[in-house]
Amino acid sequence: MIRSWLKRNYYRLKYCRKHVTIGPQVTLDMKNQLEGYNDLAINSLVAGCYVGLGSYISRNAIVKQTLIGRFSSVGTGVQTCLGLHPSKQFVSTSPAFFSLQNPANLFFTKKGIFEEHIYIDAARKYVVSIGNDVWIGNNVLIMDGVTIGNGAIVAAGSVVTKNVPAYAIVGGSPAAFIRSRFIETEVAFLQDICWWDWSLKKIQSYSHLFNDINTFQQVYNQEMDT
Repeated sequence: MIRSWLKRNYYRLKYCRKHVTIGPQVTLDMKNQLEGYNDLAINSLVAGCYVGLGSYISRNAIVKQTLIGRFSSVGTGVQTCLGLHPSKQFVSTSPAFFSLQNPANLFFTKKGIFEEHIYIDAARKYVVSIGNDVWIGNNVLIMDGVTIGNGAIVAAGSVVTKNVPAYAIVGGSPAAFIRSRFIETEVAFLQDICWWDWSLKKIQSYSHLFNDINTFQQVYNQEMDT
């Protein structure tokens, strides 16, 4: 208990200049990278993650080995890095027979003989990628190897088993495409300008236009033409 409290306070001091808020009972590790203006809510576990500027992780979430872009919202109870168990050929699905990381602490193997995670990067750091400006609803499960595109929305309670296109809304178990947030030309425009990579000063100057994609696109294009 005391050790966990000391660790949380160490991370609070480490990230205080980056405007990072770390709630009570939050569990972190040294492999995390927090870009700034982040909030990690009560009782969340965040391990081996990159969390982009302005993104937050809500209470009771378990988010591990996940690459999170900027301005993304991760809901309550979201889980990533769920791992895999063999479903064919192996006699048993118990990690006692294929892994050196069995929670039950019983082993019948001296080495790992099954790939327990699907990685999205060559360095094998991340098993899930969540893009910029993504909204993940409450209690969503995201399977290993999944990439969620910029601007996407995942409905609460969904189980995401495959990649989600940019600006798509998906939901269900398994999550299926519902509709796109914008028409194709608007999606292309947003993907092209990558507003999330702008400076905070530039974002602020356009922020009053963010409530209407048509006005935002029109004003931006006019200013680019001048």
